[in-house]
Formats: sequence, C-alpha cells, structure tokens
Amino acid sequence: MLRVAKLRKGGHAYYLEVAGNGAGTGIEGPGRWVGSGAGVLGLGGEVTADALGAVLQGDDPMTGRRLGRSHHRVTVAGFDLSFCAPKSVSMLHALGPPEVAAEVHAAHVHAVGAALDYVERRAVAVRRPSADVLVPVAAEAVACAGFVHRVSRALDPHLHSHVVMANLGRGPEGTFSALDGRGIYAHAPTAGALYHAQLRHDLTARLGVTWEPLRNGRADVAGIGLEARGAFSQRAAAIAQHLAARGLGSPRARAVASHVTRPERDVHRGADDLRPRWQARARAVGLGPAHLEAVLDRAPRRPGPAPDPALGEAVAEELGRRGPTTTRRDIVRAWCASLPGGAAVVAVEEAADRLVQCMEPIAAHAGRVEHRGVGERRHVVDARELNHTGELERLLAARGMKMAVVPDRGVARGFGLGLG
Repeated sequence: MLRVAKLRKGGHAYYLEVAGNGAGTGIEGPGRWVGSGAGVLGLGGEVTADALGAVLQGDDPMTGRRLGRSHHRVTVAGFDLSFCAPKSVSMLHALGPPEVAAEVHAAHVHAVGAALDYVERRAVAVRRPSADVLVPVAAEAVACAGFVHRVSRALDPHLHSHVVMANLGRGPEGTFSALDGRGIYAHAPTAGALYHAQLRHDLTARLGVTWEPLRNGRADVAGIGLEARGAFSQRAAAIAQHLAARGLGSPRARAVASHVTRPERDVHRGADDLRPRWQARARAVGLGPAHLEAVLDRAPRRPGPAPDPALGEAVAEELGRRGPTTTRRDIVRAWCASLPGGAAVVAVEEAADRLVQCMEPIAAHAGRVEHRGVGERRHVVDARELNHTGELERLLAARGMKMAVVPDRGVARGFGLGLG
C-alpha cells in the first residue's frame, strides 16, 4: 500500500540533501514539481530548496506572501507519500541494461503520476463551514514535489518515489488553509493499489514481462524468484530476525521492528556506486545478464491485458471480505487486487464507477451529497439486486463475456467487466 507520513517543519531537509539541495549534485539528482497544483503557484521543473521551504511553511514561493492567515499555527508542514516498486522491479531497474532501466524508470514515474492524479481528484480536501459544521470540499493549488530514489537504507536496490505534498490547499472561495488529512489517509490504500496496477500494465506493454500471483494487490516479475529477491532484501531480513528473536509476529510488532532496525540513510553512496557490488551478488544467486534478459518478452509488448472472465469472482471475494457495505475507493482497490497484469488507472476507475451505478447506497446515505476525501457514500453489496438490474449482464455482453453469477452467494461473482 501507499505509505503516508506526516512531515514536520524542517523535515524536508533529507530529500534536499539526497538531491543535492536542488542543485543536481546529490546521489539521486534534483526533485521535480509534480501534480496539477504546483503550476497554479508558478512552480515547475526542478525543485529548489527555497521554493520547497516556502510552500511547506505556507508562503507563496513567488512573492513570499503568507498563504492562509492561520498557517503559522499548523505543525504539520506536509505529507510524504511513498510509492515503492516491488523488489523484482527494483532489481530489474538496477541490474538490467540501460535501455531496460530507462523503461522501468519511465513506467514507475508514469504510475506515480497516475496515482497522484487520483489522490488530487478524490482525496485532497480542505474543510469549510456548512450548516454550522465543517465539511470537506475540493482543494486546489496543492504543491507536490517528487523525488525518485533508487537505494534502500540497507543499500539494496529500491526504486521508490517520495511525493512531498504541502499541507496547504486553496478552497473554492479562493482562501488557503491546511488540508483535511483524513482524506489522504482514507484513500492511501487505493492510491497505492492504483500505482501497482498501472505499473504492471506499463511494464507489460514496455518490456513484455509477466507476473507472479498477486499478493495484497502487488506482484513480482515472473522469473526473478524468491531466493534472488531475498538476496537483495536486507531490511526485510533484519526485521524478520528481530521478530524471530523475540517470538513476535503481530502487525504492531512488525511496525516497531521496522523502526528499531531502521539504519540511517547513507547520502553519499548512490546506485551508480553500488551497482558493481549488486551485479556480483546477483551472479552469485544465478541472476546474471542472460537470466535477466530471459524475463523480458514473455508476453506481447502491447497495452492492456486481455479480458479475463474469472476476474469477477476475485473482485467479489475481495469486496465480500470487507463486509456487506462498500465505498467507491474500496471497489477501485478490489479491482486492482484482481488484475494480474494490471490495468490503466482510467480503466479501473471506469469499471468501479459502472459497478457503483448499479449498487444502492445504505439508507443513511441515500440522500447524502458526496464530499471530497472522507465524504464518499457507502453502498450495499447485494448480489441479488445487482442481478435483478441486468446491469452486469449488459456490461459483460458488451465485452463479449458471459455471466458467472451464483444467485445465492452473498456477493456477486459477475463483476468481470474486462479491462482491455
């Protein structure tokens, strides 16, 4: 899933240090302004220390004027959204020839951009008064700085992006204020799932790779096995060793172990310096150049997977595990977790919207107006009602697919809309 962390004032210094303070002299090079909101504030291209510092403290980066009258009271400067590629993708990026690495990098950046676009459209909000209560409304002009990193704290290949989102947005009336962070956290799992779905889709189209079975909405490149991935997962090994020594295994214990075993990032050793060591380690586990080449072109290099009638049952089971009601973001996430080859974000959202249209909202939300962020309506997951509308048959028939619904199941199996 997408990791979200609050960024305190001054907490952006790490990204600038790794990037060389925006001068391109660091081990990862400069960050870039991403998303749609930065341009409203006159920001574009490479991230500079002055501009990033200004928006994180609530100032206009062009004029220095304070944006938001009460922003000096805000203790959270921004949110760090971390998009992390699967280990096998990081290895293909680090160990593959330059042309392969370039394709992996481009696919990662595009997937981050697509997921961030979802966050901007569905999650980012500010709160405004309405009928004596504060409600979330759409936020604009939210500045985001993207930093692509290639190395983990354990000095293993780790392709990931930090998107630093300033805790500042403009409401529809033109006034700036802090964001309603609840929406960012609520949509984070879905945004992370969309990133992975788009990444699988793009890498299949660009390099012809295939994928291992999905686990929690993620998949590794087929042909880069567990042993090889383990040789480049020193952080995971350290966490597992810490837990085993104490006989622990709960999610809470794992989170603590991750923090306790977390080393400081060496900001002086980048991927270019470490690559010879990585290549020697890869050869030791049978992952030489010939093996890496063999993972490519296992599928046609074309956009989009073929429609799979079995996907409907997987989507239904994913929704059913969450209970009798669901939201749009849950449906989007369920689709992502049911697409072995991934799909474009726009196709996943289209499928989710079509399904939402044939689901009834719960009684308490029947007349509710949806709001950005946490304000989505909840819908009843009812297979019999969905079958009665005939909507699923129509959607499936339009894509040359057959219905596979068992009426007495608590959830429909026939959500296989097919994403081509």
